[in-house]
Amino acid sequence: MKILNPMHAPMLNPRNYPVSCRQMLLGFAGLPWTLSLMRMSRTVEQGTLLVLCYHRITESVSSGGFCDSHYFITLPKRVFLSQIRWLTRHYRVVGLDEVLSGRPLPPKTALITFDDGFRDVAETAFPILRSFGLPATVFLIGSVIRENKIPWITRLHWLLDHAREKGADAGCLDILGVEARNGNNRKGGIPGMLASLKTLLKHKDIHEIEDHLACLEEKLGAKTPPDLLTQRFMNHEQIARLAGHGWTVGNHTDHHLNLASLEDRRVREEIAYADNTLAALPGYRPVLALPFGLAESFTQATVDIARRCGMRHVLTSLGSPNRFPGQGILLDRVICETFSGLYFRFVASGGRKAVKSMLDKTIPSNSRRTT
Repeated sequence: MKILNPMHAPMLNPRNYPVSCRQMLLGFAGLPWTLSLMRMSRTVEQGTLLVLCYHRITESVSSGGFCDSHYFITLPKRVFLSQIRWLTRHYRVVGLDEVLSGRPLPPKTALITFDDGFRDVAETAFPILRSFGLPATVFLIGSVIRENKIPWITRLHWLLDHAREKGADAGCLDILGVEARNGNNRKGGIPGMLASLKTLLKHKDIHEIEDHLACLEEKLGAKTPPDLLTQRFMNHEQIARLAGHGWTVGNHTDHHLNLASLEDRRVREEIAYADNTLAALPGYRPVLALPFGLAESFTQATVDIARRCGMRHVLTSLGSPNRFPGQGILLDRVICETFSGLYFRFVASGGRKAVKSMLDKTIPSNSRRTT
């Protein structure tokens, strides 16, 4: 039996079939949109910039941890390789410095980015991109570099993975009280708890988040292992090696908080403290990738503060290609943690954002709008 190219055959994440199936169906439904956009882009004279956002690239889906792969933070190596092959056939991939130069870009230009600085980016993604001669940008969290501090989301994922392995997921929403339980109204078990706790904690500042995680550790009888940082995140030598091959480093704030939930003073601190820390690293550029990056994670005031802090661009995750130049300080990114080849092409063409805009017109959204 002939094995199909994974970019042509939809692949399902065994840990999250519902999301995988929705992606596959959206990919098929959006195929006319994708093909029309690809045809139009051949005749468009104005420069366009597709910015792709990745997190973890692992040898297989199972090596990423249940919570990571359940929400597509982890992408298997073979899927990433297929996406890069497709990308190089249809786009000219550039580095961040070419974007920052302000020079006009040709149609169908792409920039590859990674958030958080996971170790497997250096160990798995870097060799693949080097074989294609492609640069990329890694957005790092300031407190990870300065204090060797494990990001709160990584702690949360590890604790919930631990609870799942120990069979402690039954009734696990009870452990943080009414506030956490109220956030889960769709599903139970570890996926429900993860969704509930992320919703809860994303509206907190770092000290409150750490208090909640300490409570979770106590209730589960588990302590986040101190070597989790070195297991999951790049060290200084790896960062320097990437910079030596033309990669750049950007700002992902100091603690990976939802900036829309913070006072202006705290937003400035999150951006400026990370900027001061990361400026000492080789390849650093003052470009901010917003944590979470969706409409409810930033406001116009957030963007203004970032500009005053010296950020030359602010990257969202709203899911659309950009006109460039002419887009201003805000640039959209497409999150690429997807197992379906058709869906990857669909989101890369801006189809997901177009569908959301259409739905918002027919079914008004309560989420905050920004420009």
